[in-house]
Amino acid sequence: MKFKNILLASAFVALAPFAAMAQEVESSANIGIASDYVWRGVSQTNGRAQVFGGVDASAGSFYVGAWASNVDWQPDAELEVDFYAGYKPVLGPVTLDLGAAIYTYPQDRALNLVEYKAAASVTAPGDVAFSLSYYYSPEVGKGGPSSTYGELGVSAPIPGAKVGPFALAVAGAYGVYNYSSPTWTDYNNYKIALSGTTENGWGVEVGYTDTDVSGISIYDGRGYATLKKTF
Repeated sequence: MKFKNILLASAFVALAPFAAMAQEVESSANIGIASDYVWRGVSQTNGRAQVFGGVDASAGSFYVGAWASNVDWQPDAELEVDFYAGYKPVLGPVTLDLGAAIYTYPQDRALNLVEYKAAASVTAPGDVAFSLSYYYSPEVGKGGPSSTYGELGVSAPIPGAKVGPFALAVAGAYGVYNYSSPTWTDYNNYKIALSGTTENGWGVEVGYTDTDVSGISIYDGRGYATLKKTF
């Protein structure tokens, strides 16, 4: 089952660009550093600093990309490399995002997992954006349970607010992670953040995130700061 899921997601990632060959391809790359790599409320670097980078390409409504970061949440895993692809059709005021991602850990392949995504977003007056996302993984790591994750997000620019060249915005998110096995820890998490972006691709974000899990340090509430450059 695990091998089949990886093959299906790999095929999706590989075929998405060909479905959009008639469209003009746009590409970008990004690099960045952060005080902590926090994913869905959980530290992936055990509270330590993060260095990351990625590449993205899109053609029409199709997109594909890859991203990598250091990690330190399992003894033998030091690197995470992700591959993803998807389709973003626009239906009136709603933008959908239908995709798949493969999360890989070269030093410990038993941690690899495939995840499928369905999301919708809408922008209200004042550029206030609302999003609702749902993720499903058939197997979390080798022999692991299936999982679902749902997240509600909102973001908005702060009208006229700037710090130097950075235009400011605020964002928040609330998510619920559930596993099919009672021996795995279901949890809720939230994030609030202040971000700044420039016209030449620089971005900063300062935020706070927490979960409802106690007694496990990587789930504890924590502040973080991220600096990113997109080319």
